[in-house]
This record gives sequence, structure tokens and C-alpha cells, in this order.
Amino acid sequence: MGKIKGFYQNNRIYCFLMGISIFCLLLIALAFFVYFINQTKNDSYGNRLNGIENVQISKEHKAELIKYFTDQENVEKATINVKGKIIYTNVYLKDGNIETAQSLAIKFLDLLTEDEKNFYDINFTIIKNSGENDEKSFSIMGYKKSDKTIISWTKVNGEK
Repeated sequence: MGKIKGFYQNNRIYCFLMGISIFCLLLIALAFFVYFINQTKNDSYGNRLNGIENVQISKEHKAELIKYFTDQENVEKATINVKGKIIYTNVYLKDGNIETAQSLAIKFLDLLTEDEKNFYDINFTIIKNSGENDEKSFSIMGYKKSDKTIISWTKVNGEK
């Protein structure tokens, strides 16, 4: 005990500075922990999904939407994924042209309620692969924002 007391009396300033530095390091570690750990606990969408429980798309409704596409004779397969406020719609065509693909997407909007159209953004990806001739193949993407009424389409490869 005498050695510690002697060390403190000989190095009083250093002991005081070491206490302050340890206190500052603890404060920095606490601030780091609170800042970074609290960010991981929050929802990745923030408050952008407020109200989604009122316009939730059920599994049954999703199945109806997929059935709309698969009932079309020129559709090979269709998938619909809902992530956050975006409905991702992928459609694979057996045959048809760009106008047919766009009309499928426009008629698809009629199957959604007004609340769903006004809440969700809708992303259409329509692909037609023709095995024998590349000139007949195309892929087109369309996007409808929740606050708009029209679908914006990408320019198709080879289109002028």
C-alpha cells in the first residue's frame, strides 16, 4: 500500500491525467456503441412504410395476380414479389410483340385496388426469348410510381 501511495504522491499530475483519459475513452466507447448499435435496431425502411398494414397484398390476392398472367395464352410464366412499397412483376412470354407486352401490364393495373395503386410502386419486367431467332426476342421494363397514373417504359433494344 505504501508503494502505491508513494507513486501517487510523486506522480500526482500523471495519475490525474490518466484518470481523465480513461474517462474520455469510456465516453467515446459509449458514444460509439449507442450511435452504431442503435442504427442496426431500426427498420431499414425508416418510416416510408407507414400505412402499409392498410393496403397489404395478401397471398390470395397475389395468387390472383399471377393467375391473370398465366391465364394468358402467350405467357409462359409469371412471378410477383412485394418488397417494401414496390411490387416486382416478372413475365416471360412465349410469343407476342412489344405492344402485347405493354397491354398485359396496363390490364394488370385494373386488377389492383385504387389504394394499392396509390401506395405501391410497380416494376414490370417482360421478357420474350425466341429460341430460333434473336430478332424476335426482346426484354422491356416499365415502372409506375405510386403517385402517377402512367407506366414509363424503357427503350427496347433495336428500336429507333
